[in-house]
Amino acid sequence: MHPRLELHHFATVQAIVDAGSLTAAADHLSVSQSAVSHRLAEAERRIGQPLFERRPARGLQPTPAGLRLYQSAARALPDLLRAERDVIRAAGAAAEVVRIGVGSYDCYHWLPGYHRRLVETLPDVLLELVVVGDAPGARLLDGDVDVVLAPGSPSGPVVTRPLFTDELVLLTAPDHALADRGWVEPEALADETYLTYGRTPSPGFEYDRFVRPSGVVPSSVLVIEDTGAIVEMVAAGLGVSILSRWATRPSIEEGKVAAIPCGHRGLELAWNAVLRESTPDDAPEARVATDLATWLAHDT
Repeated sequence: MHPRLELHHFATVQAIVDAGSLTAAADHLSVSQSAVSHRLAEAERRIGQPLFERRPARGLQPTPAGLRLYQSAARALPDLLRAERDVIRAAGAAAEVVRIGVGSYDCYHWLPGYHRRLVETLPDVLLELVVVGDAPGARLLDGDVDVVLAPGSPSGPVVTRPLFTDELVLLTAPDHALADRGWVEPEALADETYLTYGRTPSPGFEYDRFVRPSGVVPSSVLVIEDTGAIVEMVAAGLGVSILSRWATRPSIEEGKVAAIPCGHRGLELAWNAVLRESTPDDAPEARVATDLATWLAHDT
């Protein structure tokens, strides 16, 4: 029996589930939204049943059939990519794999554009995305990832290379009472449900520099260990949060959430490329960090 679906169908299903929308899946796959829609329609036609349900309040949700294909894709596709990489290496090809991740934030709006640039600037490098969460330093030292885009400076035997200067901003729903303010002071949080991705405050971030010095305590604090989920909660009017403007830029530009500076001077946030301390200057990951800094200087 010949399979009805091809690899790009499985990759499309996986991207839609992971990204949550056709637009975000298209960005992840570096194709147009119409191409994603076409692939999904073709997959549903070939398989003979719907793979997603379209719900106004929750967007695209996988059907049982879609979830089954997603689970298979999540297991099989990484293994196929590893096999492909191993074969390339065994054949003596010059390509070097650099595993890259983003610390603290699940933001990948920069990835398609940089991936296209990399083909021109570093054609001997292949990028592999790794989700590193809120402990980039530990993941680097464990060897799980080679270079991390991170806000601030992670601790441990790592080195940092400056990428760009960002800003921590208060995110609210567009119709929130604070949305039209020129800036906010910590007192504005007193009656709010505050959403955060960290169970313990990180030195040098919003709690340390903005909230704690004021002595203000939000009416309630809810920990959600995923910044994408936090943005969705904020957009639905279920709380507010202080997050990176750059990391949440797509949602801000779409009008999904409003961004208000914290204090009249704002809260600057430095982003760095973080590498293991032992990384040679001519290593592929060091070259990616340098190239990424050049590209982001014009993209931010």
